[in-house]
Amino acid sequence: MKVSLLTSGFPNGFTDDFVTCIKEYYLKDGVIVFIASDFSRHSKTDRYTDVFLTMFRNKGIEFDEVFVIDDRIMKEKARQYIEKSDIVWLSGGDTLQQIAYLKEYDLIPSLQKREGMTIGMSAGSINMATRVVLAKDINDHIPELTIYDGIGLVEINIEPHLNAASEEHISDIHEASRFAAIYGLYDNSFIKVVDNKMEIFGDCFKYENV
Repeated sequence: MKVSLLTSGFPNGFTDDFVTCIKEYYLKDGVIVFIASDFSRHSKTDRYTDVFLTMFRNKGIEFDEVFVIDDRIMKEKARQYIEKSDIVWLSGGDTLQQIAYLKEYDLIPSLQKREGMTIGMSAGSINMATRVVLAKDINDHIPELTIYDGIGLVEINIEPHLNAASEEHISDIHEASRFAAIYGLYDNSFIKVVDNKMEIFGDCFKYENV
């Protein structure tokens, strides 16, 4: 079974709904793989990996093995980690940079064929789409509206951190929604997709400009 959880952010720790969804499909003693957004910024990746592992532990979710994918490991080893994982965590950060690394390391086929749970946060959630429609966002290193092939785990587009979006960026989201519907997620909200069935938890706004 393929389970996809698309999140924005959890500034105060994982919500109860989010933990319930994880525990529905993940029992214990498994393997989690964190995929960085910037494969070269090791200290940042390690810092956030520790933060999220602590958030998992605080909710009683433990892992026997933890792996991090960035440029410290070989491409073949990265694919092996994905294949043995119970949960893959696609990190937040620079959206365009992350998809470029995923393609450079040829990780997308492994992500597509594996069973289990994939959790995207922010940029990671955006890149889970089959066809990514990405609104212009100068503050996030996105100089113009961009459309590209994503990982292909879900058929929806999301825009994270809607609670922090400026009026200018809201306008850019509206413009991008001419090409596909975009689900604006507030922090602490998430979308669960199982077998193409979608369920929304928390505050979300659908942009659809057709």
